[in-house]
Amino acid sequence: MMSDKTDSNKPVQSFRLRGITASVFENQSEDGKTTFYKVTLQRSYKQGEEWKSTNSFGRDDLPIVSLLTKQAWEYILNTETNGQKENK
Repeated sequence: MMSDKTDSNKPVQSFRLRGITASVFENQSEDGKTTFYKVTLQRSYKQGEEWKSTNSFGRDDLPIVSLLTKQAWEYILNTETNGQKENK
């Protein structure tokens, strides 16, 4: 059974802007032959003296989410392309 490694692994790349982070995680298929990527999104905010995070975004956060997910997507495409060239 394949486990969700995003909780225990560090991201291979993160993109941040105005308290929002898109983190890219690299994963392997069960047989180890295929690498694939997952992206998590979170928004950090301060409540009193304590920093918290959420996966909920407001209207004005959405353009930033769009920009960060585009950057994450481009990173994944470039990484996959470079990896394919190295394997040839």
